[in-house]
Amino acid sequence: MVEVNVKGGTINGISDGQIDRFLGIPYAQPFNATSRFKHSQLNHGISNSYIDARKVQPIPPQPYNALEDFFSTQQNGFNSFIQNENCLYLNIWRKSCSSKIKPVVVYFYGGGFTQGHGTADLYNPYHIVEHEDIIVITFNYRLGALGFLDWSALDPQFDYNNGLSDQMNALKWVHHYIEYFGGDPNNVTLMGQSAGSMSILALMQIPELDTYYHKVMLLSGALFNETKENAQLKANHFSTLINTYYPGKSLESLTHEDILRLMDLHESERGKSRSLDLIYRPIQSPIMTRTIDDFPKPVFMSFTNSEGDIYIENESRTLSPSRFVEVMKLYDIDISKNHARTAQQQRELITQYYFIEPAIHLLQHIHTPHKWLARFDWCRPNSTHFKTAYHILDIVFWFGHLDILTTNQYDIIKSDIDLSQRMISDLAYFARYSEMPWSPYQRDTQSTFIYK
Repeated sequence: MVEVNVKGGTINGISDGQIDRFLGIPYAQPFNATSRFKHSQLNHGISNSYIDARKVQPIPPQPYNALEDFFSTQQNGFNSFIQNENCLYLNIWRKSCSSKIKPVVVYFYGGGFTQGHGTADLYNPYHIVEHEDIIVITFNYRLGALGFLDWSALDPQFDYNNGLSDQMNALKWVHHYIEYFGGDPNNVTLMGQSAGSMSILALMQIPELDTYYHKVMLLSGALFNETKENAQLKANHFSTLINTYYPGKSLESLTHEDILRLMDLHESERGKSRSLDLIYRPIQSPIMTRTIDDFPKPVFMSFTNSEGDIYIENESRTLSPSRFVEVMKLYDIDISKNHARTAQQQRELITQYYFIEPAIHLLQHIHTPHKWLARFDWCRPNSTHFKTAYHILDIVFWFGHLDILTTNQYDIIKSDIDLSQRMISDLAYFARYSEMPWSPYQRDTQSTFIYK
């Protein structure tokens, strides 16, 4: 056991002699029947208290996640976690017996704003902290309707962007308390993938948060903010579903199982989308007063070479050309049905228009000169599961989880280990020095660093 004293309180974690882990620290106050539809409130209740941080706590309510089971070495995987609305916990990982003040990395998970959590096997930062003397924090934020439906359209006493409020409170908790764990509150990196990256992009538009972080790593995700008008339309549709399937039930009496069922019905009525239709996502808000172009801090962005391959795995998984065109139009992407008939065409269009072009557009327009771009190319065409560099695959290497590759019938070789160690080293370098150890992105050359 390892113990940290925080403002008169005590937080107990676990240690194996190399790495200390503090699991399930409550960073926000628990919910009741009404507050569950509102912004979360920061938990300052540490003084004169004891927090047992030796085991993981419940994860946000969400549907089954097959990808989490694939990217895991654990036998039970996703189903081993308890789901509960009181899920706002964070986890801190640090090297044991190090007296240095450490840079801090806060990781935001992906999952399309409907899935994911901070204790998934893929996001276990043990190998990062093992190789580099930095602190890594993972955390939960509310998902789906509970996190990103505009509940204020159903009842004015409620809020919208509730999941975003959770993320904001996690950053505030880190700012107030990470120094007690040896972390530097003046050197915090936000790192996120997919919906996690989109979340960070939403936070980058809120200047009042600038105190709480100092640079960002955006992996495979550029933000399409939801308009308040579209969010209200979705909320009205959700309200109709509530009245249809749970007549007479108040919002407060809906269980999270009820809400998950309503989310499933909501998705079905909107039509198939292969997870490309982000029904729940950050909504444009009056506090988002800064354009991304004016963001002043260092930015690292990356994408994988074949992002779309995970969405359209084969011909049987394609959307009809007309439906594919409909989904693309939701994001003002105008394409011809003739260019979206095959699985390969749809995969390439997703890669280009969902990931590559938004990343390059952002870097070309953002004013700061402190920006870097990378592409992840690693793949093994002769393997069973890793034929192309698809969405999420880079996270295996960023977190050093090559054991996930071996679990899925691939024998790692030295170059795989070297690549993962290089990526972890670059992550830590950026966290320490606010730059990558290679040339910044230049608009005229469009310089892209390749991980392969």
